[in-house]
Amino acid sequence: MKRHFLLSLLSLAVIFLVPMIASASETQSIESTLKHGLNPSVLIGFAAILIFAKLGGELFERFGQPAVLGELVAGILVGSLTLFGFQSVDFLKNNEIIGALAEIGVIILLFEVGLESKIGDMLKVGWSSFLVAVAGVIVPFILGWIVAAYFLPESSQLTHIFIGATLCATSVGITARVLKDLGQLSTKESRIILGAAVIDDILGLLILAVIGGAINAAQTGTALSTIEIVLIAVKSGVFLVGAIAIGHFIVPQLFRHAGKL
Repeated sequence: MKRHFLLSLLSLAVIFLVPMIASASETQSIESTLKHGLNPSVLIGFAAILIFAKLGGELFERFGQPAVLGELVAGILVGSLTLFGFQSVDFLKNNEIIGALAEIGVIILLFEVGLESKIGDMLKVGWSSFLVAVAGVIVPFILGWIVAAYFLPESSQLTHIFIGATLCATSVGITARVLKDLGQLSTKESRIILGAAVIDDILGLLILAVIGGAINAAQTGTALSTIEIVLIAVKSGVFLVGAIAIGHFIVPQLFRHAGKL
């Protein structure tokens, strides 16, 4: 009952927040959709995505693998159809409606995982998560740098570094979904992995900020803006600490009062 109430509340929040966070062009597209109705091709494409994802997930589950791996493979296959001359699904790649639904799906997935996670349990494995995250950033960064330098010797050093930096990012959503499909969300190892994924994202964001600033400085002939990098680091830290504080102290009070309704 409590979970259904929380999911309903989250769904309402997402419905009201989507128009606020959408860009001007996306807002116009959503308004056009509401006014003229949903394009049938978008609906058919969305149905095809669900069908292929479900079939891929079912197939991988029969081989003892997480369903999300099958869904990812199905998405890759559908997205690659244009390489074989099938252009009918190409419009789905940049469709605002499909993109919005995908974002909502990720939000709900992480929300469900959050219901089964406790801050205290995450803090107990804090140092382990930090060490895993650091290794998970340094190793892909160096390997990506080396491989890029090997395959793209004519490109600049900044290009090689940028490719290595892009490999530092992870997907908390996919990580959480894999653990959920395996039924391992409550284990100590899962808490270490999830904690590392969060820290990994912050470190990856900082690295990309430094590399992006260096590339921009090289193109414009200016010095690297240290203030901008520090500002990004401060924003990331404040958001992480603030989200934990709000979730721990304010949200329980909010739901306690909401429950009286």
